[in-house]
Amino acid sequence: MSPSQRSSLFGEVNDRIYELLTSGEPDLPGEFLCECGSDCDHRVQLLPAAFAMLRQTGRIVRSPECSGSRLERLGVPALS
Repeated sequence: MSPSQRSSLFGEVNDRIYELLTSGEPDLPGEFLCECGSDCDHRVQLLPAAFAMLRQTGRIVRSPECSGSRLERLGVPALS
């Protein structure tokens, strides 16, 4: 799986996590997958509102431990 395919897949999973959180416990943080595209398994805890802000600004979920340089070279904005 290419880095962009992996990032896209994890983005879809994160969107579903967001939907589940907002329908149940919107004030509790959820664990989202790093969308860097690398072969990593990092998770990021975010409140649903913070995740929504990332999506509204066109940024991806990225763990602080992950460089995400592959996607940045592809022109995908990352959480900084």
